[in-house]
Amino acid sequence: MAEISPKKRVSKWTKLVRANDVPPSAAKFVAVGDMELAIFRLENPDRFVVTRNSCPHAGGNLAAGKIEGARVTCPWHQWQFDLDSGACTFNETVTLRSYDCKVVEGFVYAHLTGS
Repeated sequence: MAEISPKKRVSKWTKLVRANDVPPSAAKFVAVGDMELAIFRLENPDRFVVTRNSCPHAGGNLAAGKIEGARVTCPWHQWQFDLDSGACTFNETVTLRSYDCKVVEGFVYAHLTGS
């Protein structure tokens, strides 16, 4: 588990991990202060998605979920989420909290203000 100092949250964009530390079609858990995040690396096209790590259904560890295309399946109760939209495939009223992200000089950053 990567731990990032809460002091790094002062700026609008927070450096999370090296982009190469997240393989394609995989996820990585990162803690930023008291926030737990899941960083997903998706393919076709190659892109990153940053969400809260906790499944909104029952709190499952989304970074440990199965990734297929742009969907992640929570390992606890198999709820599925579209990572591009945040929508749950089983319940349209449930969505993932996601954050704008970008890659700069080989690192993934997320915009965490107002979280």
